[in-house]
Amino acid sequence: MINIQPRTREQREAQKDKDLIEKTRIDQRVGYEARGLGVGTLIHQAPPQSSLYVPENERFDKDFAIADKKQRELQLQQKEQVIDKRRMEGLERETKKWEYQEKQEQKDQQKLINHTQALTQGKRNQNGLAYNPITLQYDKTQQGNTLKEQDDQAKVRQYVRAQNLDQKGNAGFNILTGESRNGVEQIVPNHLKNQYQQKLKDHEQNLKIKTHSQFNS
Repeated sequence: MINIQPRTREQREAQKDKDLIEKTRIDQRVGYEARGLGVGTLIHQAPPQSSLYVPENERFDKDFAIADKKQRELQLQQKEQVIDKRRMEGLERETKKWEYQEKQEQKDQQKLINHTQALTQGKRNQNGLAYNPITLQYDKTQQGNTLKEQDDQAKVRQYVRAQNLDQKGNAGFNILTGESRNGVEQIVPNHLKNQYQQKLKDHEQNLKIKTHSQFNS
């Protein structure tokens, strides 16, 4: 039979001591911080990577006023950094906005110059087109000739469309009187008849091509 020596009162009280229990567990740890080190060594000679490490210049700094001043200076420095960052962001934003407005103004000025030089827009005492609304005459300029050609082409397209509608919707005579009807060609101006005839031929050719393709398909 194995005889076990009974624990003394001090030993039994020591087993209930919280600090002693924690120190014993720390000594029994296998982690890097406590490997081969005692509790005293950990506390008084903690390695730099440990959370218990305190630099020598801070270990004996017991002046609360100095520590509080350092803390307030650090907070003030951080606050100033935030303010400076916001100031720089606002300055950059304002710079970009003014640059954009300057580019837009230059673009508008260049557009006005182009209209003044190349077109009739932007000139004083002149309308926006090379056409006189009072005399109903085109200007004797390149812009006036171009505008006249565009208007003539639009009129020719209108006459061709009217001819197509008249051909599909009406007969060649008046159904009430029996007299022959005048077609759209009678109202086409003389200076547009050649363009009108050519436009009709092109239109008929397109119809033949479409009819031929539909028949083959």
